[in-house]
Amino acid sequence: MNRCQKWIVLSFLFFAACSPKVDEDTLQAIKQQLQGEVLEKVYGEFDYQPIWISAEGLSEHGERFLKVMEEDIPVDGLDKDDYHYGLIKQRVDSISQGGGVELLADLELVVSEAFVHLANDLHYGSVDPNEMSSKWKMEPKAKDVDVESLLVEIGKGNLELNEALSQLRPDNQLYAGLREEMEKVLAAKDHSDKPHIKFNGALEVGDRDPVITQVRKALEETGEAGISDYKEADVYDKELEQAVKRFQKRHGLKEDGILGEDFWRAINYSREDLLAKLKVNLERLRWLPDFLSTDGPKVLVNIPNYYMDYVVDQDTVFSTKAVVGKEYHQTPVFTAEMSYVVFSPYWNLPDGILWEETIPAILKDKDYLSEHNMEIVDQQREVVKPSSIRWKKLSKEEGFPYLIRQLPGDDNALGRVKFMFPNSYNIYIHDSPAKALFDRDERTFSHGCIRIADPDGFAEVLLKDKKEWNKDSINNAMQLEKEKQVNLDTKPAVWILYLTAWKSANGLQLREDVYDSDKQLSQKMGARVSSVYF
Repeated sequence: MNRCQKWIVLSFLFFAACSPKVDEDTLQAIKQQLQGEVLEKVYGEFDYQPIWISAEGLSEHGERFLKVMEEDIPVDGLDKDDYHYGLIKQRVDSISQGGGVELLADLELVVSEAFVHLANDLHYGSVDPNEMSSKWKMEPKAKDVDVESLLVEIGKGNLELNEALSQLRPDNQLYAGLREEMEKVLAAKDHSDKPHIKFNGALEVGDRDPVITQVRKALEETGEAGISDYKEADVYDKELEQAVKRFQKRHGLKEDGILGEDFWRAINYSREDLLAKLKVNLERLRWLPDFLSTDGPKVLVNIPNYYMDYVVDQDTVFSTKAVVGKEYHQTPVFTAEMSYVVFSPYWNLPDGILWEETIPAILKDKDYLSEHNMEIVDQQREVVKPSSIRWKKLSKEEGFPYLIRQLPGDDNALGRVKFMFPNSYNIYIHDSPAKALFDRDERTFSHGCIRIADPDGFAEVLLKDKKEWNKDSINNAMQLEKEKQVNLDTKPAVWILYLTAWKSANGLQLREDVYDSDKQLSQKMGARVSSVYF
């Protein structure tokens, strides 16, 4: 007997051993109930043998599926009640009290329907991202998994349930890390009865107040060990300051050790708040293709984190602070390819800014353009005198026949360099003259584009393989009177994301829901939403 024949025999024996023993009437009932149903073809692949039931109710496979719903899928942030859990338990109870073959057949098909529903949600997400926000512009994940085929393999005994579910989950470290954190939170003691810490004002090292004792206990609940067992627990000492700074770093707050307004808000999050935050971010990762495993360098901008990272071979080789769009000018979530850099750029005013801000300003002040180092050009890029335009007669409906642009210079809104990844949203990464904004904790100030604090350093990293480009030549190119374009030999993928929770080497990172996206998604998924933390 050759290897192939042995495999066929072993598969048959395994399937026969695992197949629940049900009578012919039950098999006929299954076949009859499947007529005209989507799963009819699936069950035809293994002669309508049941996967989940035995003559008494659920088989070993069926019991395992119940256990998965009770113990595993909550770790994925999913709710067992969305997958016929109550109905399955009800059918099992009815069968134990003498239900007939129709109930057994119905139980079999209900569990299969639950598996198909769960499999799709686990791989593609339970919520359509396009229903949540018009700013989610990411292409849908490719339909790369045939759930019915997985069910066929389970039915034939070729695939274990847990292995099938592992194949369906996003295969990346971000998802695995959040599952680990979710498992910890679900297993931890519920501190929902913990007192809300109230304090008006700020505290720093050397201060004494009874509320500091509460802070010590609250920080220990987040994983900081051995900071509450002090004789003078109400004194803010240096050791506590280090724990506070670690907490601030994990929450994206300014690491100054001061117990101020942002600290009080973050320390008061509840277990339900954390569960909801983990739940919505696991869902977002199910929406996304696995961007971390793709080849080539990547530019990552996580909007709520206010940072831009340049990643090569899974390593972050460059990182800088970022400013993103205001709540009413939100930066969209999408991906594109960065193809060129422009030094000493012109800033071509987009229509929104032109009609909402610039033209009204010109009507009030005829010197507005010259004061802001702007010029008007026609389609041939010939300069047009402002006095030749009848500004009061202009209308948004008829459009503006020219282009207003800001000349290169220190006050240019784009700064001294921009990094282009052509897209239909007119979003790019650029320098900024407003350097002070990078010192803020919350950096939502732009009209949607991404400003970065260290554009010079980023340009160096991008152009390091071009011999003619170094620190000096980049600095010179940023001081020109006309813009200069440099095409990139290696074109990194730009991923603009929205994640408010992820696991890093420093532990679980949490960020504020700057666009209220967590709140909206939590409500859609039926999770509790707190007015304190979100």
